[in-house]
Amino acid sequence: MSDNGKPSASQITLAQVAEVVRKHYGEDIWQAVKIGLAIVLSLSLKGRDNCVVLVYEGASGQGKSITIRLLMSDRDSTAKYLIRIDDFTPASFVSHAANRKSSQLQEIDLLPRVKDKVMLTKELAPLFRDDDKELRQNFARLTSVLDGNGYVTASGSHGRRGYQGRYLFNWLGATTPVPDRTFRVMAQLGNRILFYEIASEEWSEEKLMDFAQTYGTDDAIKECQKAVNDFVESHFKAHPVNSVDAHSINIPDEIMREIVRYANLISHGRVEVEYDELFGVEAAGKPEGPQRVILLLQTIVRGLTLAEGRMFATTDDLIPIRHIAFSSIPRKRREVLRALLLAGGSLSSAEVEKALGVSRSTATGRMKELAATGIATFTSGDSNTSTGAKVGLATKWQWLLPDDTPLKQNGGVCGSGDPNTTPSKEIGV
Repeated sequence: MSDNGKPSASQITLAQVAEVVRKHYGEDIWQAVKIGLAIVLSLSLKGRDNCVVLVYEGASGQGKSITIRLLMSDRDSTAKYLIRIDDFTPASFVSHAANRKSSQLQEIDLLPRVKDKVMLTKELAPLFRDDDKELRQNFARLTSVLDGNGYVTASGSHGRRGYQGRYLFNWLGATTPVPDRTFRVMAQLGNRILFYEIASEEWSEEKLMDFAQTYGTDDAIKECQKAVNDFVESHFKAHPVNSVDAHSINIPDEIMREIVRYANLISHGRVEVEYDELFGVEAAGKPEGPQRVILLLQTIVRGLTLAEGRMFATTDDLIPIRHIAFSSIPRKRREVLRALLLAGGSLSSAEVEKALGVSRSTATGRMKELAATGIATFTSGDSNTSTGAKVGLATKWQWLLPDDTPLKQNGGVCGSGDPNTTPSKEIGV
């Protein structure tokens, strides 16, 4: 123990970090911090092929920025692994600033500074909400950088410059909900960015009163940062960067199959859907192969095992992976999918309208969009018989349902469901 009676960096466990974070910020924020720690600790894995990028997404005040702050370095020893970058543009990885001499550019280039570290950016909304031209340019740059093989550019003022070779880093960021048009751009350039939705429960009046009466300093943040940094420091003393053989951490076949399934869900869920001005949803493009996403999810699972002090994966590691998979699907599609799963795999347009709080035409459009991805099927209504449109979970994706769901038990045949019949905790979304 240290002089003040608190655990020292060499003694603190993940359970003790959890206790500190839960005390101040609750379970939802702790789970978000835990997945961030897994991505930090995954730097210890050697043989990594891709940069792992996870962006916490949520409305203002939900805790996404707090999560990033709790993961920031508070000492020199952890600054070796955690680098805070608040003001960020993809062009800064390899600079061509016209007001700098060529000899000065290497000092301001971001890529060599983040190599083998985790970059922390608490506000990425400007990156995801730029105009279409800037979005395409920014994500084209990120596509090259996040492959981890360096980045070489050319300009009229400084010519060809950049970095070749292994330049891997991980990245944790935060943003308000991402617009659909941004997902369309990302779908065209590849699935290199994963998301983690933070949607805490609305606070009761009594809880808000307690907050107003007791909150007054940043002591809570400092205490949590200390616990997190103690844990990170202790981990890298035992497991330096690029020191752990990834294959020495066993992922059993049944867990690997689930990882593959969730990677497929991300690839299909994010596929670009084309729209017709008169008839709405028209058709979806071809989903990107899930291979890259499989590797990213594998890395996160192995980071979770390192955090827990294990050398094998368990089914508990799949809980945050499922959350990441759903969070990485565009918001409107995942809202329909969640409602569909809560209802047991089948919904009418009236039920989607009620579940999402939207108009009937909007509900029908969203049902068609999810069906265009291949995750669901859409059946048009019949005005002659007053039959409404229906959306159902496609057979290939019925593994998403609990085993006791009637749709699963009846071989994919089920009537319209009630969104209130299956507890959300059983669905796990």
